Amino acid sequence: MGSGGNLPSSGGAPTSTGGTLASGGVPTGGDGGASTGAFTLLFRDDFDTLDTARWELMTHSWTGNLALFSSESAQVSDGQLTITLLTAPEGTTNGGEAKPFLGAEVRSVDTITYGRVTARAKLAAGSAVVSSLVTIYTPWPADNWNELDMELLGASPSEIQFNAMVYTGTLPAPSTPVSPTADEEMFTLGFDSSADFHEYTIEWTPDAAVYSVDGTLARTWTERIDLMTLPQNILLTIWASDSVGWAGPVDATTTGAHAVYDWIEVYSYAAE
Repeated sequence: MGSGGNLPSSGGAPTSTGGTLASGGVPTGGDGGASTGAFTLLFRDDFDTLDTARWELMTHSWTGNLALFSSESAQVSDGQLTITLLTAPEGTTNGGEAKPFLGAEVRSVDTITYGRVTARAKLAAGSAVVSSLVTIYTPWPADNWNELDMELLGASPSEIQFNAMVYTGTLPAPSTPVSPTADEEMFTLGFDSSADFHEYTIEWTPDAAVYSVDGTLARTWTERIDLMTLPQNILLTIWASDSVGWAGPVDATTTGAHAVYDWIEVYSYAAE
């Protein structure tokens, strides 16, 4: 997930930007992708409760993540899901690595293979803090890789990073870990994403991955869309990165940083 982990990055460029999304989900304007298909609403969650038949609170971490994911960091109240970066109890570790923070990964129980995910969210400000909307193929060890990210780096809450990650090599034997190639792009939002709610959308079809903010097309990725074919879970996350150059240093704004999700809509996609 982004440059804060132990993942390589190809730093490639998007195929197009600009334009808007039509109400049916097919991009219009620019070169928004060629898909002509139907999106069907699978569910909308207004977070009146944390539905454990729909969402799982994960308890893991990785190298480069200064937080251990914990159920303590996720709370539902007044129709909103809040995920907070907390100070971990002294001596908290994962895999022998010190984890000074507790973060949250709220992961969907079910997967989608092509579809659209829109979350209305107020993302997290704070140096070293990453809050996000993610779709990802989750088997571990990862013997293949598909991942689409919208990641807010809290040190600069007026920008957001879009990322598409696939494994481009020859598939290894089952359960043999692989490392993906990342194609990242920073996008200037024109507003402070921690100050108010905005709508963030990842739309994934066989032709393109389309990222939009408040209904405006921000990036279309097609470079290796032929490899983006695996079933993906939906993640709402907050964590702290050890990559100072990417996310900023840990400072007084890190602990207590929080993201708030008002609702989420998940759609399936079927080609015509």
